[in-house]
Amino acid sequence: MKKAIVAVALISWGAFAAADGSERTPTERINAFRTAQAFDCRNVSCKKLSSCAEACFKLLQCGQSVRDGDNDGIPCENLCSRRC
Repeated sequence: MKKAIVAVALISWGAFAAADGSERTPTERINAFRTAQAFDCRNVSCKKLSSCAEACFKLLQCGQSVRDGDNDGIPCENLCSRRC
Protein backbone atom coordinates (compact mmCIF):
# COMPACT_ATOMS: atom_id res chain seq x y z
CA MET A 1 0.00 0.00 0.00
CA LYS A 2 1.38 3.41 -0.99
CA LYS A 3 1.22 6.31 1.42
CA ALA A 4 0.80 9.88 0.33
CA ILE A 5 2.58 12.70 2.10
CA VAL A 6 0.82 16.01 2.19
CA ALA A 7 2.63 19.22 3.09
CA VAL A 8 0.86 22.41 3.95
CA ALA A 9 2.60 25.78 3.94
CA LEU A 10 1.20 28.81 5.69
CA ILE A 11 2.42 32.01 4.10
CA SER A 12 1.16 35.42 5.11
CA TRP A 13 -0.39 37.73 2.54
CA GLY A 14 2.60 40.06 3.12
CA ALA A 15 4.78 37.68 1.17
CA PHE A 16 2.64 38.30 -1.93
CA ALA A 17 1.50 41.92 -1.65
CA ALA A 18 3.68 44.98 -1.28
CA ALA A 19 2.84 47.70 1.25
CA ASP A 20 1.02 49.73 -1.43
CA GLY A 21 -1.19 46.76 -2.36
CA SER A 22 0.60 45.96 -5.62
CA GLU A 23 1.79 42.44 -6.27
CA ARG A 24 5.43 41.66 -5.47
CA THR A 25 7.89 40.21 -7.94
CA PRO A 26 8.95 36.58 -7.42
CA THR A 27 12.29 37.73 -5.98
CA GLU A 28 10.55 40.03 -3.50
CA ARG A 29 8.24 37.18 -2.44
CA ILE A 30 11.19 34.86 -1.86
CA ASN A 31 13.07 37.51 0.12
CA ALA A 32 10.00 38.17 2.30
CA PHE A 33 9.73 34.45 3.00
CA ARG A 34 13.45 34.17 3.78
CA THR A 35 13.23 37.14 6.17
CA ALA A 36 10.29 35.58 7.96
CA GLN A 37 12.25 32.36 8.34
CA ALA A 38 15.56 33.97 9.33
CA PHE A 39 14.43 35.98 12.36
CA ASP A 40 12.55 35.14 15.53
CA CYS A 41 10.92 37.11 18.34
CA ARG A 42 13.41 36.38 21.10
CA ASN A 43 14.06 39.55 23.07
CA VAL A 44 17.77 40.35 22.75
CA SER A 45 19.60 43.68 22.89
CA CYS A 46 20.26 45.73 19.77
CA LYS A 47 23.99 45.06 20.17
CA LYS A 48 23.34 41.36 19.53
CA LEU A 49 21.27 41.87 16.36
CA SER A 50 22.96 41.31 13.01
CA SER A 51 21.19 43.82 10.77
CA CYS A 52 18.70 46.64 10.43
CA ALA A 53 16.31 44.17 8.77
CA GLU A 54 16.33 42.04 11.91
CA ALA A 55 15.74 45.12 14.10
CA CYS A 56 12.79 46.11 11.89
CA PHE A 57 11.39 42.59 12.07
CA LYS A 58 11.53 42.63 15.86
CA LEU A 59 9.93 46.08 16.01
CA LEU A 60 7.18 45.57 13.45
CA GLN A 61 6.43 41.84 13.51
CA CYS A 62 7.17 41.06 17.15
CA GLY A 63 5.92 44.33 18.62
CA GLN A 64 9.15 44.96 20.54
CA SER A 65 8.77 48.72 21.00
CA VAL A 66 11.91 48.68 23.15
CA ARG A 67 13.81 48.54 19.82
CA ASP A 68 12.77 52.19 19.28
CA GLY A 69 13.61 53.83 22.58
CA ASP A 70 13.04 57.43 21.44
CA ASN A 71 9.86 56.66 19.40
CA ASP A 72 11.19 58.17 16.17
CA GLY A 73 10.41 55.06 14.12
CA ILE A 74 14.07 54.06 13.76
CA PRO A 75 14.85 50.84 15.65
CA CYS A 76 18.32 50.08 16.99
CA GLU A 77 19.96 53.26 15.79
CA ASN A 78 23.36 51.58 16.02
CA LEU A 79 22.19 49.47 13.02
CA CYS A 80 19.52 51.57 11.26
CA SER A 81 19.72 55.09 9.90
CA ARG A 82 16.10 55.34 8.67
CA ARG A 83 12.60 54.19 9.53
CA CYS A 84 11.51 50.67 8.67
